[in-house]
Amino acid sequence: MKFLTLVTIILMLGFGAFCSRQSIGTSSDSSESIFKSYDFPSHPNLTHLCQKHVSGSGRETTWDAFASAASPSELLDYYHQKMGDDGFTKEGEDGTWRLPASAPQPNRVLDIMAVGTANPSRDCEKAPPSGSRAIIMLSRMQ
Repeated sequence: MKFLTLVTIILMLGFGAFCSRQSIGTSSDSSESIFKSYDFPSHPNLTHLCQKHVSGSGRETTWDAFASAASPSELLDYYHQKMGDDGFTKEGEDGTWRLPASAPQPNRVLDIMAVGTANPSRDCEKAPPSGSRAIIMLSRMQ
């Protein structure tokens, strides 16, 4: 009986350690993998706020919202270096890439805006952490 109890404890401890490693690995890679699924470069130290789906008019839109401690201008500079001007429009301190640029309607969009700006990320259950200065919204239309 002691042997069975000992084996059970060892298995539970091993499983707990495995789950901890899994959650650590997925949380650090999750932002990068989400950005990759939209075919956009990621930015370090982002907090994923949520993912939502919206359907209507024969199209489905999926979007993900991220918070960043970087300012919108810092993020715009970073993404300009990564993606250039193709599909880019600047709106005050905010900016948007709509791609493909030559399409009448974009298939994917990257928006950068200040935290206080009205945007769909306010529908997320998770609020931006204190110290967040910018929101990055990724959208994909199908």
